[in-house]
Amino acid sequence: MPKEVKAIFAYTPRVKMGKVVEIDELVSFISGRSSLNEGSIVNVLFEFRDSLLHFAMAGRPVRLKNLGILAPRISKDGEYGLTFKIDSQLKKQMNAPKKFKGDVLNRDMLGKSVQEIKDRWNQEHPEDPL
Repeated sequence: MPKEVKAIFAYTPRVKMGKVVEIDELVSFISGRSSLNEGSIVNVLFEFRDSLLHFAMAGRPVRLKNLGILAPRISKDGEYGLTFKIDSQLKKQMNAPKKFKGDVLNRDMLGKSVQEIKDRWNQEHPEDPL
């Protein structure tokens, strides 16, 4: 990996990911907030997945009000997939001041330029400057 890329990776702010939420935890969470039992929620989630696949296979994007749009795509090599464009209001809610409760790595580097990142690398790695 080129040193500049290594420096940018080392110091770019990013969300520290917690443990992945698996389907059992998601189902339990939804069940606790609704009048639906866990079995019903599991069935709805699987039907939802099958429905997304059905419409994607027909070349049709699916708008999920207040969530975003899932749309089929194809790579230059002919491999199909899905893209997700987040709803602007959901993104706005995510960016509301002091709402994010997770951890951010390199928070002190928010808003810094590539040159400032390189300068930090050089300061902390004088034996291996860029």
